[in-house]
Amino acid sequence: MSREDELVTLAEQIADGLPGVTRNEWMKWVQILQAYQAQYRDALQRAIHYAQRLSKDPTMRPAIQRAHRLIAQTMQRYARRVASLPRTEQQRLFGYVAWSLVVQGKQGRRR
Repeated sequence: MSREDELVTLAEQIADGLPGVTRNEWMKWVQILQAYQAQYRDALQRAIHYAQRLSKDPTMRPAIQRAHRLIAQTMQRYARRVASLPRTEQQRLFGYVAWSLVVQGKQGRRR
């Protein structure tokens, strides 16, 4: 299995943990992560914590709260694997997750 195949497989596993999360919400979270990466060593954990805070924010719509709850839970589960990847591979992985979310949205739920 090639490295790219491994990234796609991991992306599909992450996307499977995000049922109903839109590509748009995912990409907003990825942008937060990228901003943290410019400043902090523990950027992934900070971005997960950010998603946890938004999931409990009463000013957010329920769908947005749910999306961020799922992002936080799923990314916490995969944090070690994602953090072990070089940043360029992380970016490709996040793009593959976004693509998988679009495919899931168009097909209902895969699998």
